[in-house]
Amino acid sequence: MIRRTHWSVSKLHRIETGAVTVQPVDLEALLRMYGVRDRGQVAELIDLALISRRRQWWSSYRLDPEYREFVAYESEASRITVYQALLIPGLLQTELYAKAATASIGKKSDDTDVQNAIDVRMRRQAELFGRIAGSRPPELVALLDGAVLERPIGGADVMRAQLDHLVEVARQPHVRLVVVPLRHGARPGPGGLFELLQFRGTADPDVVFVQSPVKDFVVKDPDATAAYHDIVDAIVGSGLTRDAAVEEIRRIRDGL
Repeated sequence: MIRRTHWSVSKLHRIETGAVTVQPVDLEALLRMYGVRDRGQVAELIDLALISRRRQWWSSYRLDPEYREFVAYESEASRITVYQALLIPGLLQTELYAKAATASIGKKSDDTDVQNAIDVRMRRQAELFGRIAGSRPPELVALLDGAVLERPIGGADVMRAQLDHLVEVARQPHVRLVVVPLRHGARPGPGGLFELLQFRGTADPDVVFVQSPVKDFVVKDPDATAAYHDIVDAIVGSGLTRDAAVEEIRRIRDGL
């Protein structure tokens, strides 16, 4: 292999041991050498190589171990379902809304911690929507309680811009918003935040990230993740989707 690729022994060793990720151009050379010619298979493997190179972007941020594990899972999920009881989910927040929301959380009171949390959130968004624009896009499902849409975090101007952003995001392919209006009465769903992550194929089990004021944790137990599937189904069943969801967001926006 070294003779045919003209790589150094140290480069090959770093790739084989996982010390570095393989670059797409090097992967293409390897695939040609191994006789892989199918364009679809080549494209899929290159996408995986790109994902592996993005996988460590979070290493430059200060993150708790549980949150770091969650971000790693999120970066590879093929379907992301997010619910947050009191706020717009982080993956859909504008930066001004994120600043106002994060500053209001006691455990992030330090200015440096607030900015770090916002930077990570914005980077998660950029990574996700970059993947959505790619050749193997994940699906994003956001479950939005009506009270969250009417709570003017950061003031009326910030909230109007946030709701406008939701309308724009809803137009993107592979993004689905579910809105449960206040007029629908009691709605299913826990307090706090959870994110249900699913992966292509059957080998990788679902994962749920749960955030609370006390502790963040990653749930992998199949019985527990199945319970979150039931919660998601109940919320979707009681909410508005597609054009009806967008119209509800616009109605609330116009009333601010």
